[in-house]
Amino acid sequence: MNLRYLRTFVEVGSSTSLTEAAQRLGITQSAVSLQLQKLEAEFGARLVDRTRTPLVLTPAGEALLDESAALLQGYEAAHDAVQRASTEVAGRLRISASSIPGEHLVPRLLVRFQREHPAVRAWVSVSDTAGVYRDLLRGGVDFGFVGARREDLGLAHEAFADDEIILVGPGGAEPVAIKPEGLLAVPLIMREEGSGTLASAMRSLEAAGVRPARLSTIMTLGSTQAVLTAVRAGAGYALVSRRAADDLLALGVISAIEVEGLKIRRTLWTAYDPSRAEGGLRESFLQAVRAWKTDQPAAPST
Repeated sequence: MNLRYLRTFVEVGSSTSLTEAAQRLGITQSAVSLQLQKLEAEFGARLVDRTRTPLVLTPAGEALLDESAALLQGYEAAHDAVQRASTEVAGRLRISASSIPGEHLVPRLLVRFQREHPAVRAWVSVSDTAGVYRDLLRGGVDFGFVGARREDLGLAHEAFADDEIILVGPGGAEPVAIKPEGLLAVPLIMREEGSGTLASAMRSLEAAGVRPARLSTIMTLGSTQAVLTAVRAGAGYALVSRRAADDLLALGVISAIEVEGLKIRRTLWTAYDPSRAEGGLRESFLQAVRAWKTDQPAAPST
């Protein structure tokens, strides 16, 4: 049995739809469907009732879900033991990243790391900051990359990159600065709860005397790219990562708008369980993260 398919099934079992499971796993919905079909063929039973919304497992699916957790935990324990004992920089590296580091920074880091260590095979899931911490606590990944630090989970954190959150609007918008309270008068497109970008922006607005509850939120979307697409289409304005917005700003299809006195800077973090950062692969990757951080220029500022 393919354990990757089994992990996908476990994610499906805790999701309301195949689309949600695909987003959590960082793969396409068609890939999730194909893996489910292969599992169903292997077990000779239908595992998901595809006629119902939200998604519901069949009795056979519930039985498999009950057994899957122990099976995967046993495999992960064996995998960790081997990784800790091995001095080789080879094997599978499992990473969970929130959208900004996952879409804009981690891929570049991995390209450089794999050039030096071609025997490494990386697997990256992109979700939100809350999802990354969930993956780390479950023990399903080796490292997480997030936009907000959690002090209550017993994890180690190291600064990975800096970032700035800026206000953007449709291309051609007047580049006139507004005061923080002016945000109350514009239609805003927001990320969903659990987003590190959202959390950083809301903390900074509160510090500037702007109550988030009074903002005119017209749309809530599940990824930064979706937010930027909506802004580009003229739906409204958004507070987004400059690292995510830079390419579209350069093309002129969205505009940056200064908010007087409001500079929202944040740190992006590498998070990991110190007890699971041993062995040749994990130690080498952590060294590569530290070296990459040192080599990176600061995020551009308005």
